[in-house]
Amino acid sequence: MRRLHLLFLNIVIFSILPVQAKIPIVAYYGIPLEYSNASRFKEFKEAGFDVSICFYDDTPVDTLLRILDDAQESGIQLLISSGWISVQPHVGIPRLKNHPALYGYFLQDEPWPKDIQETIRRYRAMAKQDTKKPTYVNLLPDYGDGLPREIQMPPYKQYLKQASAIGLPFISFDFYPIRDFGIRETWYSCLEDVRHESLRTGKPFWAFALCTPHCDYPQPTIESLRLQIYSNLAYGAQAIEYFTYWTPKPTDEWNFHDAPISIDGRRTKNYPLVKRMNQELRGLLPLFDKAEIQTVNHMVKIPEGTTKLKRIPTNIKKLKITGRQGAIISTFKKNGHLYMAVVNKDYQSDMELYISAKRNVTMLTKQLKETTIRTNYKIGGGDMLIFKLK
Repeated sequence: MRRLHLLFLNIVIFSILPVQAKIPIVAYYGIPLEYSNASRFKEFKEAGFDVSICFYDDTPVDTLLRILDDAQESGIQLLISSGWISVQPHVGIPRLKNHPALYGYFLQDEPWPKDIQETIRRYRAMAKQDTKKPTYVNLLPDYGDGLPREIQMPPYKQYLKQASAIGLPFISFDFYPIRDFGIRETWYSCLEDVRHESLRTGKPFWAFALCTPHCDYPQPTIESLRLQIYSNLAYGAQAIEYFTYWTPKPTDEWNFHDAPISIDGRRTKNYPLVKRMNQELRGLLPLFDKAEIQTVNHMVKIPEGTTKLKRIPTNIKKLKITGRQGAIISTFKKNGHLYMAVVNKDYQSDMELYISAKRNVTMLTKQLKETTIRTNYKIGGGDMLIFKLK
C-alpha cells in the first residue's frame, strides 16, 4: 500500500509540473505581487500565456517560493525581477533555481549603450549562480527618432553587437510599430537587423506585440495583433511577448489603460481579444518552433532596409499581390519540408493573393492541416497564409 501511495504521489506531482513551451507566449508586466496567487495564475493561463514576467522588488525569498508553488499548481512559469536576484544573486538564486515553475531571471530593460559594461558585470554574477535557467535583458528598439541621439546611441547594428557581448541566451527587443498616425517606418529594418544579429550569434530572438493602449498607441484589434505577431514569426521570432498583461500604473508621461487586466484586477475588453489571438497563435507555433528561415522579402511596398522579392519561391509558378501595403514573403524549412508564409502588411484592409503552383503545393490551415491550393485568396488585415512548397 505504501508503494502504491508513493507511486500515486509521484504521478500527481509529475502531472502538475508546467511544461515549458518551445515558443513561449510571454507577458511583460504579468501579475503584481498582491494578486500573485493560484486563481490569478489560472486566469493568466486561460488567456493563453505560458510565462509571466513579474516585478517583485524586495519580496522575501520565502514569499517568492510560495508564489512559485502557486504558479506550478496553475501550469505556468515565472520570469522574476527581484532585488534578491539582480542585486544579491548569491542569496536569492540558489534558493530559487531548482523550482520547476521558475522560467528565469529578469535583469534589465532597455539598457543604454553606456550601461552595457555594467550589465555584463551583473549578468555574469547572476549566471554564476545558475548556468541552466536564462537571465533576461530586453533591448532598445530603433525608432529612428530623437531618442538615439539623446542617449548617444550608435547605429542599431552596432548596439546589437555590443549587447551580444553580454552573453545572453536570446535577443529580446521591443518595438511597438502601430500608432494613431500609422506604422513606424523603421519597424521592418529593425526586424532585419535583429534577425541578422540572431544569425550572426546563433542566438534566437524574442519579439513583442503591444496590447496596452497609451499615449498615441491605439486600442488593439485582432488585425493589429496579427500584423505584429505574424510579422515577428515570419522573421523567425522564437518567443512572442506582450506588453502588457496587467495595466501598469499610469504616469505623467505614460497614460497606460485597458491592458487585458485593469490596474485594479478586472478583465477589460482586451482580455478576450488577447485570449482569441493566443488561441489562434497556439496552433501555429509547432511549425515555427526552431524553423530555419531561408529568405524574408517584401512585395509591393518595400520598406527601407528590406529586400524586394525578385525570385519567386520553389514550386511557385506565379505570385501576385494586390493591396496597399503589400506583403512579407518568408520561406522556411522545418522537418525536411519547405514552407512559404505570406503576411498582409496592412492591418486595416484585406489583401488579394493570386497564386499558381505545381500540383504538390498545399495550403496549411492555422491548425496545420493541409488543404488543396486555390488560385485566389483574400487575406484579412495583418493575417497570414502558409503554403507547403515541398
